[in-house]
Amino acid sequence: MVYLDKEAIKQLVEAINQRNLDPGSKLFSDDVVLHFPGKNQVSGDYHGKSGVVDIWQKQIKLTKNTLKVEIIDTSQGEGNLILIMQISAQSNEQSYSWRRANHYKIVKGRVVEGWIYEGDQYIADKVFA
Repeated sequence: MVYLDKEAIKQLVEAINQRNLDPGSKLFSDDVVLHFPGKNQVSGDYHGKSGVVDIWQKQIKLTKNTLKVEIIDTSQGEGNLILIMQISAQSNEQSYSWRRANHYKIVKGRVVEGWIYEGDQYIADKVFA
């Protein structure tokens, strides 16, 4: 079985929250693909480690540096990692908070593909408009 340890997952979230994005991207394979849902400026597919950093930077920029990620729960099975997170951010001087689930496919200890599921797509679309 291929797992990412809890310390690596914690470092990923800290990298985003501390805006030190390159170390967080090390958990992803060179050819990773991330799929973001919705009808907003972050919707779409992102390719490679540079795509991972790009999507994080976009979210941070669109929220005027107010994006915060907190892990609520994790679940791992053979080749899969699920993160349940609480996302908070501000947009147009209003505060928002919602749950997000990330489903990552893991190969050789690296994320090779990821699907993002917003708990409230309406809020995510509004925040990242």
